[in-house]
Amino acid sequence: MRKSVVGAAVILFILLVGLYLMMPFRAAKDKYKVGVLQFTKNNLSTLQGFKDGLRELGYHEGENVEFVFDGPAPSKKELGTYMLKLLEAKPDLIFASPTPAAIVAGKMTEQSKIPVVFAPVNDPVSAGIVKNERAPEGNITGVRLSASDGRRLQSLKDVVPSVNRVFIPYSPGDKSASASIRMLEEAAPKVGVTLVKKAFYPETNLLLEKDYVPENIDAILLPREGLVMSRIKNFVAVCFERKVPLSTPRFKQVEAGALTGYGFNGYEIGLQSARMAHMVFSGTKPSSIPVETSEDYLFINMKTAEEIGVNISATVLRQAHNIVR
Repeated sequence: MRKSVVGAAVILFILLVGLYLMMPFRAAKDKYKVGVLQFTKNNLSTLQGFKDGLRELGYHEGENVEFVFDGPAPSKKELGTYMLKLLEAKPDLIFASPTPAAIVAGKMTEQSKIPVVFAPVNDPVSAGIVKNERAPEGNITGVRLSASDGRRLQSLKDVVPSVNRVFIPYSPGDKSASASIRMLEEAAPKVGVTLVKKAFYPETNLLLEKDYVPENIDAILLPREGLVMSRIKNFVAVCFERKVPLSTPRFKQVEAGALTGYGFNGYEIGLQSARMAHMVFSGTKPSSIPVETSEDYLFINMKTAEEIGVNISATVLRQAHNIVR
């Protein structure tokens, strides 16, 4: 009898602890002001996910949360100016997206200690945003992308086995692009492809510079970085004209016409980062919130496959998380 009573007490205790952990944190204020710093329009779906995630947690825009957002900064040079405007608004939290914005937000809040949540960042350690992902020092934390660009290169080869030479446009000096290229260079010999890298600049015009993309390539793969990915429409147009596959890390860009992608869903990353912002509002310091890693998925656009004349095996299609038809 005594054992059964003790056992029941233990089970009750575990249930109570579980219920407590599942309960949402209580916000410490009646209303919050969130400053949004974004670079390019690539991550607008992430911002929408962030807003929707906060709403699900009880933060309703115009009632108990206000967003200060003048639109995405069109260039890295302008991020500092955009950030100054946000700081003048005295926000309770900065939402920064992606890597270039997170770098600027981190540096410009070092003195004020305004909490920063980033989403997403390719590699926050190599970018100098945090030193320790498990215990991020200072006032910044967020969601990073998994180190899966090598896996994306393999998935491109799986989707189109004839691919041998892969063209990689990249922004010189961009830390996110550098992290992607390191992963791709490590994976290329194992996958059995040759990388053809070429610098891409803000003034590069794909539609006018017909020789920018070499003739003897079998596919184009976009690294995880804002500038190159912001030109998705132009890269899709080039790939349709050349009849070559295009690989991107974002599902949204597969919907926009890229043949395939292995990577993240920006909207879901926004939802994920909203939970972290909620913890900050509830009194948890960013340094006590470990950096989280996003989920990766395989995406395929069958309309594009038909357009460029690519046949995709049933085996590969069964592995896809999202198929655009």
